[in-house]
Amino acid sequence: MADHQDMITYVAVGKDVEDCKSILSWAIENNVGGSRICIIHVHKPAKLFPLVRSLMTERRKVRERLETGRQSMHAIMKDYFLFCQQKGVQAQTQTIEMGSIREGILKLISKYGIRKLVIGSTSANHYKRKVEVGSKKAKYVCKTAPLSCQVQVICKGHLIFTREASAADTETGQQNLNRSRSGPSGYNNRVGSPVIECSDYPKLRSVTVGRNRSTTALAALIAPFPERSKELSSPTSPGDSSYSASSPTRPVEITLNGWNDRNGKALQYSCSLSPPAALDYSRSSSTLDLAPSVVQQSPRLIASSSNISTSSNGAHNVVQERSLEEQLQQAMAALKKEALVRQRAEGYMIDAIRRAQDAENQRDKYIDELWISKEQETSLKSQLAELQKERDELQMERDHALKEAEGLKRKEEDSNGYMLELPEFSLSKIAEVTQGFHESQKIGQGGYGNIYIGRLQTEVAIKMLHSHGSQGSQEFQMEVNVLGQLRHPNLVKLIGSCPEAFALIYEYLPNGSLEDRLKCKDNSPPLSWETRLRIAIELCSVLVYLHSSTRPRTIVHGDLKPANILLDSSYVCKLSDFGICRVLSRNQSSSDSVTLSHNTVPKGTLPYLDPEFLQRGVLTVKSDVYSFGIILLQLLTGKSPPYSIVDEVNSALLAGNFESLLDPSAGRWPLEVAQSLAELALMCSDNNRKRRPDLGTGVLELLESLRDPAGGT
Repeated sequence: MADHQDMITYVAVGKDVEDCKSILSWAIENNVGGSRICIIHVHKPAKLFPLVRSLMTERRKVRERLETGRQSMHAIMKDYFLFCQQKGVQAQTQTIEMGSIREGILKLISKYGIRKLVIGSTSANHYKRKVEVGSKKAKYVCKTAPLSCQVQVICKGHLIFTREASAADTETGQQNLNRSRSGPSGYNNRVGSPVIECSDYPKLRSVTVGRNRSTTALAALIAPFPERSKELSSPTSPGDSSYSASSPTRPVEITLNGWNDRNGKALQYSCSLSPPAALDYSRSSSTLDLAPSVVQQSPRLIASSSNISTSSNGAHNVVQERSLEEQLQQAMAALKKEALVRQRAEGYMIDAIRRAQDAENQRDKYIDELWISKEQETSLKSQLAELQKERDELQMERDHALKEAEGLKRKEEDSNGYMLELPEFSLSKIAEVTQGFHESQKIGQGGYGNIYIGRLQTEVAIKMLHSHGSQGSQEFQMEVNVLGQLRHPNLVKLIGSCPEAFALIYEYLPNGSLEDRLKCKDNSPPLSWETRLRIAIELCSVLVYLHSSTRPRTIVHGDLKPANILLDSSYVCKLSDFGICRVLSRNQSSSDSVTLSHNTVPKGTLPYLDPEFLQRGVLTVKSDVYSFGIILLQLLTGKSPPYSIVDEVNSALLAGNFESLLDPSAGRWPLEVAQSLAELALMCSDNNRKRRPDLGTGVLELLESLRDPAGGT
């Protein structure tokens, strides 16, 4: 066993892997003789906090916390193991869990009989004549470890101290180790003088005294402890201080723990008394660990050991030995009982402290949650203030829109003398014709709301605007005011309304929107280039009507896109969705050269939205011209959505390969017509609104000439 342990170098490491790798590297590089490496680590459980006001948590959380610490310890040992593999060394690992690291190292030394130990130190002074060991832990281990163990202290990858093992102590320690493993029978056939072994005493290592001076040896052993010397040196009867060579003695081994020297160091004394070979005691000896309290309570127990060596009557000695054995057994039983009680008490105390620690952690968690909730409350209050401000702004905008619509209505009545009367329907009526707004009756939906098909004398389309907020009511009122007084062949016809549900009732257009037909939705046939050119002419016509026919008021649609251009059964264009349109009015002092505009928040759909309107918030009729130009390019190419379509068409015209961009599903475009239409579209979609043409002063005539080159309409 000794040879086996001598071939193993034990390296003590901590939880800081990077810092302790230098210790392990030194041990590997200085591994003389190729002995094996065993990594030892003392896992110190999480620090336990003082007891708080109440114990609020269960043991499960304590176990989880301890298990987390153990998993962390296993991860650390795995890192060390992998580091050794990288160095080409096969290593073993041994761990122990204790509250004190240095006590844990000593326990590992005792448990595995460690003969060679490498330990790290946090600091060392290389400049003094006397080399310092370094940290308190290293000093303690060097001072307290058995003398049979060689201790080497490493600091920053350098050996700073070596405590060599004593050869005599190594042999003695090995004999004691073998005797402790062999059990009580190790005392059989032992003959000779009493031997007193003081393995942990710093000055006295081994003392052998004569048979006639055993009591004197015991007195010399405990000389540093005057309070105990009287109990052990005083004989039980006069004339019993000598030791007779012919007196039979009982083999007794007594271990005294718990005494302190003058420096406060705990000492352990092991005393073995061997009997003559003439007597055979089959019961062997007993070992007793006596705490100071037990020694004080039973002074006669120690003093009686001297009586064994001074008695001259063999029978009397046997009785005394049996009495001593019984007393030893009783003391052992009392000590075991006391140790069990202390162990249980310590378990209860540790459990209570861990509960208190968990309660402390839970309290900190609640405090953190409270701070988070306070921060969230502050954030919510700020958001609420912003929402209230936004609501007030929307309310003001709504009131302004209603006033504007009311003023438009009065001016229209004053100028025309009449206002078209639109019928109003109840919510129950439109629910009846849509089968309770059943999904089978839905024909479309969007950001504005849902569209249902129904029948009121004729087929109608019922658009249900979102009623929540002010936006739904504004769009509803704007469409009623605009479409209720305008009539044009290319405007969708408003049949009636339902103010109760913010519903608008239009004529039903079976071919849906221009966007759906360009995409050939529901496998519909593609639009021919002739149809597309006609739609462009009709759209231009209705825009000219909106921009000029209602003077002194001009209507800007503001959301012109293929989704708002509907087609009837003959694919005739019908412009719809006037929810965000604006009515621009001239003062009597304004001339025709003044550009009508309206400052508002940009609304619409990219990429049809006027860039100047998007940047500056100024809405004019040229904003509709820009959207019209993008729609013309989309009719030519069929691209949807038409992002970057302006740059693509312009580049193709300059390169002379414009024909490759034309939508092949429309048939073969006349190249001259297509190029003219593309050039007109690029003019309309110019980023500078001042360079965009007026739809009523030449664009409409140009489109009609492209449809009929001979001059007919």
